[in-house]
Amino acid sequence: MDLLFYLSILLFVGIFSTLDINIDFDFWARLVVGKSFFQTGTLFPFEFQSFGKTHEFIDHEWGSSLIFYLVQNNFGDIGLYIFKTLIIFLTIFTVAKIIKLQDKNAKLNFLFFFFVLQSISYNIFSTIRCQTFSFLFFVIYLYILKKASLEKNFKILWTLPVLNIIWANLHGGFALGLILILLFALGEALNKNEYKNYLKTFFLTCATTLINPYGIKYIYFIFGALSLNRVHITEWQSAFFDNNYIYTMLKFKIFFFIVVAFFLFFIFKNIKKYGFKNYYLKIDKTKYLILLFTLLISLKSLRMHVFFSYALLAYCYIDFYQIFNKKLPKAIDLTKEIIIFILLLISFISHIFEYKFINKTYPSQYPIFCVEFIKENNIKGNIFTMFHTGSYVSYKLYPNNHIFMDGRYEEVYDNDLINQMGKVFLAQDYEKFFKFYHCDILILDKSYPIVEEIKKDKNWKLAFEDKYYALFLTKEKYQTKFKQPTKNLNYYNKSKFETKINWDIK
Repeated sequence: MDLLFYLSILLFVGIFSTLDINIDFDFWARLVVGKSFFQTGTLFPFEFQSFGKTHEFIDHEWGSSLIFYLVQNNFGDIGLYIFKTLIIFLTIFTVAKIIKLQDKNAKLNFLFFFFVLQSISYNIFSTIRCQTFSFLFFVIYLYILKKASLEKNFKILWTLPVLNIIWANLHGGFALGLILILLFALGEALNKNEYKNYLKTFFLTCATTLINPYGIKYIYFIFGALSLNRVHITEWQSAFFDNNYIYTMLKFKIFFFIVVAFFLFFIFKNIKKYGFKNYYLKIDKTKYLILLFTLLISLKSLRMHVFFSYALLAYCYIDFYQIFNKKLPKAIDLTKEIIIFILLLISFISHIFEYKFINKTYPSQYPIFCVEFIKENNIKGNIFTMFHTGSYVSYKLYPNNHIFMDGRYEEVYDNDLINQMGKVFLAQDYEKFFKFYHCDILILDKSYPIVEEIKKDKNWKLAFEDKYYALFLTKEKYQTKFKQPTKNLNYYNKSKFETKINWDIK
């Protein structure tokens, strides 16, 4: 039965991993770092693509960059798809193993997993990102910590400092792993269990964070990044308290409120039955500390929803399954699982048959026509564009063009730069800004107020526009005749990874 469940999950992940075929805005910068490292043998301590204010380049995702570049460069789009599928499957597989740790006879129900994963599908099945590694390591840490607690096998804790070396060099989310260890130490102390081994593991794991290309500077950077004001970054906003997202992420919100309501109901019911003191003595404090922590961070930002859902699935699956499970005869139960598997298999085969294994650059997301226009007409100069599209623009046009900034705002740029950029798009003090930073080319999203203002500005000329983006040039760069970019989307999708960034001097 477990094998059938895991195969069903693999098919499910395989199907849903194809539904989002976009490329993450920062993926292009990851490819540049990876390519530069393998061609030069070093990580550049500076940003060479930008004309904005930058500082020393502390790259907390450099390890992810190497992996992404190796996969893309050697296996292309199909390699990225398979890699994403395997990482997500391994994450869910580990969650299932945590459930089995608590009850080896627990029946793994696909439909229960399906509903939980659906609530965070926008996060886990989206285009592959560095945080995908943090999702995986988060549940691996949960597994190791829970195994040590249940089996009193504290030797396994010494794998965490080793794993931390890998996680800390893949993504800054490793800080969550350190918090998990502390929560286990506190929880086990409250449970009147052995907790000193967790504290020792915590300090040793903290020490292994220093094993990175930047040494102690990396630690300073992480603490600084955690305190940044990310008011302009969508994924760092609250789906519950930010007015822009009140009516979004509805699947997660419905799931969240149902789960919280059930928890509060059962806590109230048990306190009423046993009394607060007896109930407190009875419960697993570690479990509730982890659930409370992940719940709070999920309230704080969109990208944290996954951690709450995975923690809940890992630690509360048995509780909820006992409530909702309707015991069926073994033969009928097995038949049900086989039917689900067959339906998933048919869906997977039909979907994969039609899937072209091409990650796409959609005109609504990327200024592909504007970039091609600049390339075709060999227009050189500094380009100002949205920070989330800056990575793509630079990847395609460097070294002829430099960008103001891209999505690596915390790793490369001065802290206030993104706020300055935000004011420009709201058409505030843009004349002074463009003069100070000497901008030659503007690629602007037409939904922002700045576009209409620039159209009226005599210092700028509209050279090209499509449905979503407008391209402006200074009067000195403008010509009366330009070559026009092709409208063939297949061309852009097939040539998307072509770049002139190359350090191979052979």
